[in-house]
Amino acid sequence: MIVLLLTIPLIAYISMIAFRTLGWTVINYEGYSVPYSLGSVILYGYATFSVIVPSEMSYIAFSYPALMYVVGIWILGFIDDRYGSKEPKGLKGHLYFFWKKRLPTTGLIKLLGTFTLALLFVYYLQVTSLYEAVRYFLLLSWMPHMMNLFDTRPLRVWKLSTLIIVPMLLSYPAPAFFLLIYGLAIYYLLFVLEGHRQALLGDNGSTTMGAIIALMFIQFSPPSVQWVVLFFVGLMIFIAERISFSKVISESGFLRWIDGIGVPYQQK
Repeated sequence: MIVLLLTIPLIAYISMIAFRTLGWTVINYEGYSVPYSLGSVILYGYATFSVIVPSEMSYIAFSYPALMYVVGIWILGFIDDRYGSKEPKGLKGHLYFFWKKRLPTTGLIKLLGTFTLALLFVYYLQVTSLYEAVRYFLLLSWMPHMMNLFDTRPLRVWKLSTLIIVPMLLSYPAPAFFLLIYGLAIYYLLFVLEGHRQALLGDNGSTTMGAIIALMFIQFSPPSVQWVVLFFVGLMIFIAERISFSKVISESGFLRWIDGIGVPYQQK
């Protein structure tokens, strides 16, 4: 367990250096060049969970087919980070660009790829009803996209994830102590690194986080809660096509205060 804990900062440091060396960086909202390497750390942590979770627990969320789904989501996000452009924006923008130019954007590839991966995982689950299949498919395809929509400022994805995951954990029997410590260690390290703008999630990190949360909802929440979550996620996706979340947050003192937690001011 101690060895696993020590590998977390090592993987985070190596990935940051590697991404910077390869030029896999992006200019953030403050004008700094930052590597989008945190997604690789999330993927490493989740893959490790898939190995160390005791087999008798029978967690679908940490099965090897689930791992394949998460790896696929990470790859699609990385392709968008590496080869995508800032324009077009939104689902309508990507579809309109394809209709006019007859060329798929990386965003559209990510969308279609996510749908395909979600369908394959639902097929693996061998669901017993159409309602269950639709519910799982929408969770697996919508949740990564919603998390990506919130990844426009440091820590927004982490704060939203906390609001989602904590009530879920409190309503379920406590996991093994070493699993809890390992998860908290990963969360704390990534929270600090992104808050201090040493690295960021990028599309690969935010969509991967969304994919893991979708799996957790499938594993740990009842159908009624899943439908409520889907309504909220669908509403957020619908709203994001029409207004800017950043603008809404900047115009609200309370939301602006929450947005600034853990994000120290940096002078250029």
